[in-house]
Amino acid sequence: AASANDLMGINPMDQVSRKIVVRGVRKFIKPKNVDKMVSSWISGHEATIKVVKSKKPPKDNWIKLTLADESMVDKLIDLINKGGENGNPMKNDKGQPLFAKRADDMLRNDRAGGDDGDRKRKSNGDGGDTAKRSRHNPPPVRILSKDEVRDKITPLWRLSYKDQLDKKAREMVNKSAMKIVKEIKGKFRTIEKEARRDPNRSKIEVYDWVKAKRPVEMDAPTPSPRQFEYRNKCEFTCGFSLSRKNGSGVEKDDGKVAATGIEAKGELEDENANEEFVKTPACGFLAQGWSGGVYMPHILPNIPDWACGLSDILNDFLKSSPIPPYDSKVHRGLWRVFTLRCSIRTKEALVIVLHAPAKGGAGARDGGLDDYTGTFESEKKRLVEMLTKEAIPVPTRDLPESHVSEPRARDGTDIRVTSIFFQEFDGLSHPPVDHPVQHVVGKKTLDERLGKSLFQISPGAFFQTNTEGAEILYNIVVDRVREVTDNPKETMLVDVCCGTGTIGLTLLKEGVVGKLVGVDIAAPAIEDAKVNAAKNGFADESVTKFVASPAENVMPAILHEIPRSSPVVAVVDPAREGLHGIVIKTLRANERIERLVYVSCNPTGSLVKDASMLCGPPTKKYPGRPFRITRSQPVDMFPLTSHCEMIMTFDRMPMDEYLKYHESP
Repeated sequence: AASANDLMGINPMDQVSRKIVVRGVRKFIKPKNVDKMVSSWISGHEATIKVVKSKKPPKDNWIKLTLADESMVDKLIDLINKGGENGNPMKNDKGQPLFAKRADDMLRNDRAGGDDGDRKRKSNGDGGDTAKRSRHNPPPVRILSKDEVRDKITPLWRLSYKDQLDKKAREMVNKSAMKIVKEIKGKFRTIEKEARRDPNRSKIEVYDWVKAKRPVEMDAPTPSPRQFEYRNKCEFTCGFSLSRKNGSGVEKDDGKVAATGIEAKGELEDENANEEFVKTPACGFLAQGWSGGVYMPHILPNIPDWACGLSDILNDFLKSSPIPPYDSKVHRGLWRVFTLRCSIRTKEALVIVLHAPAKGGAGARDGGLDDYTGTFESEKKRLVEMLTKEAIPVPTRDLPESHVSEPRARDGTDIRVTSIFFQEFDGLSHPPVDHPVQHVVGKKTLDERLGKSLFQISPGAFFQTNTEGAEILYNIVVDRVREVTDNPKETMLVDVCCGTGTIGLTLLKEGVVGKLVGVDIAAPAIEDAKVNAAKNGFADESVTKFVASPAENVMPAILHEIPRSSPVVAVVDPAREGLHGIVIKTLRANERIERLVYVSCNPTGSLVKDASMLCGPPTKKYPGRPFRITRSQPVDMFPLTSHCEMIMTFDRMPMDEYLKYHESP
């Protein structure tokens, strides 16, 4: 169960001394009213108290505030706890008292294994004692078997591929299509309630297509060309593997287990209490979260040979390195994550080494105990030599009997590491997409062939992790766009979250659109997109234009600049968080867009929210004729896992149908 600190996002290394937590606020407050509420608390004290950040979860009765300086913390706590009438606490808008305390007080309490005193724990149904466990007092280490590791990382590996697709088909209907319809109907109910309160507002009838027996028709999932070893990108976390030995010192054949960090410890469960751990630096996957450690990739059926071969090289390096792996609990050590990309088609591999500063991580101890500046450069050079010395070796795999090996390379040519980057990061979690990398050796990009096109991929750019599956995905997008482009040469494609330009340039290459403007927040991806346009014969700026910016900042201007004579079709391929509200507003308001093709990697989450806003009745915030869902096509890009990609097609509601429910716009 989550501790109080987990629930409130308190991190012991995250300037916690400048933070306070205020309890007693209303659970449901609109985001725009949060700042007003905080401003009312410090009214008249702005000269001595400055709040630089606030965090209010939507369904909790607390808010976390970060102040500009630690000296302001006690002042604000006193103001809230004693600044009301007659020296009493301030009150919320319902007259209930507020209570403020330092966030680091809660941290100390949590470390002691207790709660903050005024929060009630709920039983998780497994016997309430487990809910009291803190992340600082974890349960005994449990060693997972190979099958249990597969269950964690590739949970559908025990099913036949037909059963996997059937399971995903049911989930796409129940957790995506039905939830979208429910969300849309909820918007009509909200309008109906508002109409009851305000006589100037009128009720809107639910659209006929929403009331249909199956408002969202869901096609059967399109299978992946490869069921095994399909990934072209892997991220291996650094930590420690634990070999289990019996009394005679012979390793048992149930494989290696792992614990992350330079201080990795753990008790075995009672049945294993007499066994001995042998701790070895290694890299692999987190099968049990941060506290459970890393596991070798060799047993996983979705990981290709080249990744396991590189893992062997990296593990040999870590075993012999005098510099320890990074410990995410105490933020010490150096080697953090190895990111690997590979193109079987071009026989290229790219490696990114994420590491803490050589002088030590955020939790470095005094006296230079965690300073590795004297050995870092030599170790860096040694790692590069090990990675580039020869072709990636063929690893020894330990796969389930149901596994069918895929060809390691189509023409049998060995794969070599062609690009190496190092990336220093002193933060506590993961670096942002635009965090700089240092090019060390080889090419500065990786080339990949996709369909009729050749694409350049930079270290930080997004690219689909299943190359052959991406070809299937993009071909479906091509078909959806081709259906509505009567005049392809004059049709303008607006490609939102375009990445390296793969979808837009594929549509250009197939001749279904004649012009392209792409937008993405990642500047390296946009630079790749420009190069990719030139590589594929579309360097003319009158044909292709790519913009590095958050889509919500530039979408209104981009659509305004498109000539009125050009038909417009849009494709969006957002990250898991989905589309920004301003982007949705812009797409809805620009009624020249008759078709929108949405490629979603989160069809049971953000797609539900976005689809309901695209298809719901018009409001002040989201004006314009709504879209309606005309086709939904799941694509299995991730066999053996529960994830599935979705291509959802939205068509603008015809004007005559719109006028049945609304006045003329």
